[in-house]
Amino acid sequence: MNSFLFALAMILTFSSNFISGQSVFVIPNTAPLYSEANFQSEVLAELEEGTELKIVLEDQNGFLLVEYNDMQGYIYSELVGESTQEQDMVLSYNATILNDTKIYSLTTEEIICDLEKGKRVFLYQGYDDDKDMLAVQFEKDGKILYGLVKIEDVKPDGVNTALIVSITAIVAIVSIIIILLGLSNKKRHKKLKNQT
Repeated sequence: MNSFLFALAMILTFSSNFISGQSVFVIPNTAPLYSEANFQSEVLAELEEGTELKIVLEDQNGFLLVEYNDMQGYIYSELVGESTQEQDMVLSYNATILNDTKIYSLTTEEIICDLEKGKRVFLYQGYDDDKDMLAVQFEKDGKILYGLVKIEDVKPDGVNTALIVSITAIVAIVSIIIILLGLSNKKRHKKLKNQT
């Protein structure tokens, strides 16, 4: 349920206005270029801040198909802008850092910076509790940065997980009771019908 809400928020918040043939530039210090339009595919290259890319095909599930050094690959559309100085982007937040923690590079295990407890971040790949690290977008020292944070150091906004489990259990119990009552009524009606 949380993954669906985050995916929906991501789509609504970040629909790009880029068009085919347009030049764009990498905004963060590094950004991965993927072989397919998803975060799990092979990383073809690690692009540096300011790298110019030409859009081949616009928005593909939040990614852009771009051309770089005579090769094509996909880049997450929120990692590029129309200028190299696009730091006035408006961030929307959907999570809070729980502990003083370190932020790691998207493509290497290098530490980018530290974030303090209480810092607001945006989980731009959503929340997946099967992962050890989550991708975050945040503001630090006047710059928009991207990186990975340990899952135990971040708490997504929204409904408490324990509350979701409780509600699911209650709904399941009520459904079972309704089914049993329905079967019981069916048997009673059948019995009455047979008596007449």
